Amino acid sequence: MYIRKTNFIQTARRLISALTAAAIFSIGCLSISYADEIATASDTTATPTLWVAGDSTAAEFSDNYYYPRYGWGTQLYRYFQGLDIRNLAVSGTSTKSYTSTDSYTTLLSDMKEGDYLLIGFGHNDEKAESARYTNPNGSVTTPGSTRYYLYENFIRPAQEAGVTPIVCTPIVRRDPDGNYNGASAHIIESQTTIEGTFEGGDYAKAISSGAVGKNALVIDLTTRTKLLYQSLGTQGSKWHHAFSSPNEVSIDNTHTNLYGAAYNAYLIADEIAKSSSSLKDYLIDTPEPPDFSILIPNPDYTFQTYVRPESDSTKWTAAGDWKPTVFGDVEALEYLNDIYFHFIPYENGAIRIAAGRQGGTTSDIVGASVGKISTDTDGIAMYYQAVPADQNFTLTAYATINSIDPNNQASFGLMARDDIYVDYVTNDTLGDYVAAASLMMGSDTPWNCFARKSGVLTRGDYTERNYIDGETVRLEIRKTSDGYTCTYGSNPPVSAGFDFPLTRLDPEYIYVGMFAARSADVTFWDVQLTLD
Repeated sequence: MYIRKTNFIQTARRLISALTAAAIFSIGCLSISYADEIATASDTTATPTLWVAGDSTAAEFSDNYYYPRYGWGTQLYRYFQGLDIRNLAVSGTSTKSYTSTDSYTTLLSDMKEGDYLLIGFGHNDEKAESARYTNPNGSVTTPGSTRYYLYENFIRPAQEAGVTPIVCTPIVRRDPDGNYNGASAHIIESQTTIEGTFEGGDYAKAISSGAVGKNALVIDLTTRTKLLYQSLGTQGSKWHHAFSSPNEVSIDNTHTNLYGAAYNAYLIADEIAKSSSSLKDYLIDTPEPPDFSILIPNPDYTFQTYVRPESDSTKWTAAGDWKPTVFGDVEALEYLNDIYFHFIPYENGAIRIAAGRQGGTTSDIVGASVGKISTDTDGIAMYYQAVPADQNFTLTAYATINSIDPNNQASFGLMARDDIYVDYVTNDTLGDYVAAASLMMGSDTPWNCFARKSGVLTRGDYTERNYIDGETVRLEIRKTSDGYTCTYGSNPPVSAGFDFPLTRLDPEYIYVGMFAARSADVTFWDVQLTLD
């Protein structure tokens, strides 16, 4: 049993200060020094806050999943009492990138003496992209290292503010084969991308040693979740994770569901109970694992029927293994012809896609403005292949822009999506996808990559570099166990917010390829699809 302690000395001081203040006020001569002392005494009575700064494994989500995603920060209330809990975790962030969020600004401005800060990063520090990557091998004093960012961005500011930092190593990624080593245990090999080579290493070890070296308590969630999953086995551990659909193939092996998040919150509470941290004074009497009965299907989940195409297009020419199709919001069936959409494979392996463009002064392919990427619907021309949903891959290509009308619904690039349709017209919102492409080209702030999740169109980031007629853009989509990273030209890679599985409609396959929409005429070349 854990009973919250009462500090007798502080209580006595507050009583004396209050009586003194009353006496001084009664004679009308309150001094500045006494007023300061009273204010200080008053601050000690404030309810402490338990802050959470972390990534998606701790964050809150809004999902239309069968078993939605929950981070452990959302479930701490089950085990702690007598303090405020403020979960500022942000999906997709690392110890480096979190500092650019509004949550970090709030944390620095609002945390106060006597508060506690739970820090939970690691998943995204491993990402091979300059915006989020941190090196696991440097010391606390080495700029760019995981230890450096952990200390400078979180531990040091907390300690200087009189806040107690507690560092959690990352939970393991569920491994269906039960082999909790390598990436599932956050031990990463070096990776080379368009941005260069990113050194690998042991991130859980880096986080743990960096915290211990700065007198911060460490909760080894990596080991606790690894041992838990090994004891549960493949079938038992799956019930800790999100399902994007009722089909088990759609399991998200990175993100937990409500039960999994509650269980991880229990592990944190259990470790706190064993420690000497004063945070254990705020534990409930007997922390115990959550009851499995809390895991119920999402009552708002929408069952959607999806039938995978049984045949290929007869309207356009395939390009090797790449299959052509036009589908979605393209006005009417009469537009499904080579007046408005063109697929041209060349002998050198290049592929040209033109989706209804207006005018024709700079291109020999002319059509009406049909097809689009809009808030609610998509109408695109696409060359695609099907890839098993459990298979990681990298798709790269160069795209030379023959012509494009830079309006807000035109787009081209690479796409990975959870459904495909063959020469099909509808104004319904279709499936989820991520796109290494630009959008909103007619605005002052074009988008750098975008996605659609549960029907909602979302921006990856804003472009730093825009591309126009005659220019060539390098494109890339990388799928990992955590989601997708999209790269559009020389703009920074985007993966924050793209950390969801494309298995909501078709849990067995992901459809990847090149696309064009509304007045885009593009030639794709040096197209490479590599399965890991």
